[in-house]
Amino acid sequence: MRVFILLSLALFSEAMVMDEKVKTGFVLDTASVVCNYDAYYKDHPKYWCQGYFRDYCNIIAFTPNSTNHVVLRDTGSQLIVTVSCLVKEDTGWYWCGIQRDFARDDMDFTQLIVDDNGAGLDSDFSSRKDSSGSKNSSCRASKVVRKAGNSRMSILIICVLITVLEIIIIFSYLSMRKRSQKIRRVASDKDLTRSPQTSQASSVIPTPLVINKGIVL
Repeated sequence: MRVFILLSLALFSEAMVMDEKVKTGFVLDTASVVCNYDAYYKDHPKYWCQGYFRDYCNIIAFTPNSTNHVVLRDTGSQLIVTVSCLVKEDTGWYWCGIQRDFARDDMDFTQLIVDDNGAGLDSDFSSRKDSSGSKNSSCRASKVVRKAGNSRMSILIICVLITVLEIIIIFSYLSMRKRSQKIRRVASDKDLTRSPQTSQASSVIPTPLVINKGIVL
């Protein structure tokens, strides 16, 4: 009975609870989300994913890993997600999730709204905006680096496509050349098979017919 109760709690309880359902930030700032969970799941992997539907969201990072844009910190009862250098494209729906072995992952969502300026934000955000000149500079530099990386990736893809196209053209040319040589070889063989017959026919010289007439005395 006790095992059944524990299993029921694991299956149906809300292990992950987001602190706020709506988070607001502005471009180049930092937004933090706190996901509270039952200490029973402290050793389970947690993750942060983006998307409106929980079953189809795109996982951005698993604990203990992080990215240049998103940092995950697991305290044992909270998953703290910090998204730095916000851009307008970061606006959307996000999920905190707990990976479970014998049950569906427990998840809770929040909506992140990124504004172009500090209008409508609380004083804490506004004060941080005024005192984060160096951070904004680093975010701009990071944004430039990301754009440069994307540009390099685009150039690399174009180069690969051009190389593949050149290889296809070379193979097509070689194939056509080989086919042309084969056609010429076949035509040459046909000419060779005809020439002996012609020479044999031309070598036969008709012998003139000589009739001896008798002389009558």
